[in-house]
Amino acid sequence: MNLHRCAAAVLFLAMISGCTMLGSHGGGDDLLRMQREAQAAFDNGDDARAEVLFKALVRAIPNDAETWLRLGNLYARTNNADQAVEAYMKSLSLNNNDSRAWNNLGIVRLRQSWAALIRANALADPKDPAFANSSETVKVLEQLPSIADLKAAKPAAGAEPRKAGAQK
Repeated sequence: MNLHRCAAAVLFLAMISGCTMLGSHGGGDDLLRMQREAQAAFDNGDDARAEVLFKALVRAIPNDAETWLRLGNLYARTNNADQAVEAYMKSLSLNNNDSRAWNNLGIVRLRQSWAALIRANALADPKDPAFANSSETVKVLEQLPSIADLKAAKPAAGAEPRKAGAQK
């Protein structure tokens, strides 16, 4: 008989704690509002606010690939390439079939490569094969639309390119 009372008490406590968790979570309304606010801040160019909100969202719902993608987009736009790559990789670990995340990851890495090759070219002696290789590769990369828009703001030797755009 004591076993039945114990089991009933455990079941009752589990039901109460489940209800409490649902109530404190706001039924997802708070998260939906935060997602809308984060995207609005991103769309309006309020990058600092968007970052705070997207980071809060990934803490609250760490397995949401879409939120990681959007955080990656923010980091790409604000020239935080390493953080963008990390966010895109996390998004892809959750949804490996998202072509947007793969595309944006590729663009960020292309831009990182472009900046590295510009630096290599600046450091190489013109007689060094690395000079000719980096010169030629930079020219080819600058023909790509995702790099051509940065060409006017070519990074200084050792710097990364400014503003890496990304798909939403």
